[in-house]
Amino acid sequence: MTIRAIVLDFDGVVVESNQIKHQAFSDLFSQYPQYYDEIMAYHRSHNAVDRHQKFRYIMQDIMHEKYSGERAAQWASEYASMTRKKIIDCPYVKGALESLCDLRIHYPMYLASATPLDELKIILEARGILPVFKQVFGAPTRKTRIFEEIAKKENLRPDEILFIGDSREDYVSATQFGCMFIARISDYEFRNEKTERFNDLYEIKAYILKNLMEGGRNGLSDKTVQA
Repeated sequence: MTIRAIVLDFDGVVVESNQIKHQAFSDLFSQYPQYYDEIMAYHRSHNAVDRHQKFRYIMQDIMHEKYSGERAAQWASEYASMTRKKIIDCPYVKGALESLCDLRIHYPMYLASATPLDELKIILEARGILPVFKQVFGAPTRKTRIFEEIAKKENLRPDEILFIGDSREDYVSATQFGCMFIARISDYEFRNEKTERFNDLYEIKAYILKNLMEGGRNGLSDKTVQA
């Protein structure tokens, strides 16, 4: 099987920013010690949920309070101030910058993140990599909806799109839509999902060019994703 477009998650796939976000979430909600453990458990088990949805859930379902847009906006502002500069400055996943530049010669490259789109663009522009991608998508658009838009834009079947993510939620989004999935190994755990897993973008690029390009071996190995 041949792929014709590549979509990447951002945090943990392009840049090493997962721990930055976990720490910021921890710092933000440490002021609520009676709810802290439940909030952090929810946060870590809902990696693909954007921060505004998380804030609504925390207020309504954990704190059992009426949702306040003003309070959510304050949390969002504090969270952005804790994370933006650190994510702009944090290291790339090994091989990310070189591999993205090499792969964009062969494929249209897209970015799909749970980070709010305006915040994502600020970070990408500051890092100088916004032009690498044909289009970037962020919250509140769900990843399955993003895949639909890309398939329509590129006139592709779902199985001609490859999604590179680093969490089980990324895997689930890909399999729900029907696109291929391979994982970058980060700090998130996969359970029994059968998918190719790689340490860095050098390994992922090599796998794509050897196995998924037209004229190559085409098709995935026995360890490849199965719904």
